[in-house]
Amino acid sequence: MEFSHQVYLDPLDNVQLLWSTDNSMIKFEVRAYTTGYVGIGFSSNGGMRGSDVVLVWVKDGVPYISDRHCIGNEEPRVDTQNDYELLYGSEVDGLTVVGYQRKMITCDVNDYDITADTVRVIWSYHSEDPFNYTKATYHGPRHRGVRSIIFMDVIPPNDTLPEDASSFDFLIDNIIVPNDTDTTYWFYHMQLPRLANENHIIRIDPVIQPGNEGIVHHLIVKECHGLGRINGTGSLNIKSKDMYMFKSCSKQIYAWSVGGGALTFPEHVGYRIGGENEIKYLQLNIHYDNPQFLTGIRDSSGVRIYYTPTLRQYDSSMMMIGFPGSSLFIIPPREEAFRVYGSCSATCTKQMLSGEEMKIFAVSFHAHLAAIAMRLTHYRNGKYIGEISRDKTYDFNLQEFRYLKDEWIVKPGDDLLVECVYKTMDREKVTFGGLSSRDEMCSAFIFYYPKVNAGNCYSVPQQKNLHLNLDNSKDVRESIESIEWTDEKRNVIRNWWYDTPRMSRCTSNFLEGYKNYYEETSLKEIIALQNGSVEESNSNCSSYEDRSTSQGRVNLTVPKLNTVVFMNMDMPEVSPDKAKSKFSLPFTDI
Repeated sequence: MEFSHQVYLDPLDNVQLLWSTDNSMIKFEVRAYTTGYVGIGFSSNGGMRGSDVVLVWVKDGVPYISDRHCIGNEEPRVDTQNDYELLYGSEVDGLTVVGYQRKMITCDVNDYDITADTVRVIWSYHSEDPFNYTKATYHGPRHRGVRSIIFMDVIPPNDTLPEDASSFDFLIDNIIVPNDTDTTYWFYHMQLPRLANENHIIRIDPVIQPGNEGIVHHLIVKECHGLGRINGTGSLNIKSKDMYMFKSCSKQIYAWSVGGGALTFPEHVGYRIGGENEIKYLQLNIHYDNPQFLTGIRDSSGVRIYYTPTLRQYDSSMMMIGFPGSSLFIIPPREEAFRVYGSCSATCTKQMLSGEEMKIFAVSFHAHLAAIAMRLTHYRNGKYIGEISRDKTYDFNLQEFRYLKDEWIVKPGDDLLVECVYKTMDREKVTFGGLSSRDEMCSAFIFYYPKVNAGNCYSVPQQKNLHLNLDNSKDVRESIESIEWTDEKRNVIRNWWYDTPRMSRCTSNFLEGYKNYYEETSLKEIIALQNGSVEESNSNCSSYEDRSTSQGRVNLTVPKLNTVVFMNMDMPEVSPDKAKSKFSLPFTDI
């Protein structure tokens, strides 16, 4: 049997999971170097409680399967309803192989719904078979683990390329990662190959130096518009005084984050380079996350870019929408599910698309450690169109490209909304937006065609509408950090995100040419449209009830806010020196 996807679940490559989806069914094959049982489970958070588990084993040449569920840190209990179908199994030379299948939505309260959300796959194995159908020996602490997987909307790796395809590597130049800070942004610039004729980029692969997977957080490739030559070094820290020379490197063409894979363009789409194209240089921006301040780490990570002289029908591009992490971005501590919103307004899409439609073929979400759910939704003429993409169980360590089953059409004058949900129950201090993984962001990268003159599209609530009694003797961040977080003040922040006028900004391909737009209305109306819609459900189940919460997924319906009493209706004046805080930078990308 052939499978479209496969991953090793453990670092020693002892346990491998293969799968393929077909309409409402998903087929699995597990391969493990053991003569006993193998356990595979689905969980929203990586824990056993509430997980859906299946045990498989082969005894005397006969395969067995046991459908189970967990109510805590104890042996999984056998389900009263068996929803797994055993297909085959064998045990040869210490390798156990078992194939099975199930419906993605089984309507069993003890089963985990398999959707496009991230799934924490828990695994275990033991050298002995179960004593009987209901009793198995504990696997122990060494033979268990968890790995995040997205079972749907991810294109399987494909090494098949056109015969005329070529490639080049764009890699950081063996830098030493700084050890005096936990967050470093390093930039490297490279001249594109000299191509007499126009070509299309058809695939971009991340190339992460072996051993550095835990320190390379994300990377971005940008075009350098109008950059004809580089004087001096093209490799520099974001703190370098020479960064101003590369301000023309603004248009993003690729973004990769930890856990992600290659970007493969559809067969009728490519990214144009070469010939008379004015883009001669590319910029590689790598975010290094070094919270342990490790020393002596050298890195040569980057990307491998494949291109072909056989031009495709359409030129592709990429746009980042949402909320810029460097603007005033506030998440109170001790929050279970705090919502932040960024939008690309109708005013902006009308300006950027200039009468053309945008056809989205892939989406990638980006946030940091506190994020637990994200989604991108679409509106037209005051009506909710639909959910373009979402992840109710977002994992910072798995930021894959999500390929849409059908291309999603966005028209001039449409609204797009990015919603991010954060959990800060383990934090005693406020979380701000910023570059560090301990700070936060809320962005969606959309990959689309045909290429239009569009760069980034953001919206931010205005600081003047943040009705808190801030200490004017301190800068904004210091003042917010000193707040004692009562329910009243938490509601002020919720209302600020949800129901205050915003400033929108949309840019051209080179982050210029457009302007800021003050929106008289808040996002409240389109969020209400979103809540009034019917989300994907399991309505085919005869006794269906929304099990998102019970399965640990975030309920993306916004609860009604309490009436907010503004504590200080008059915002204090901000002195010019205080206005130079990091929050005065209105829009920058990651």
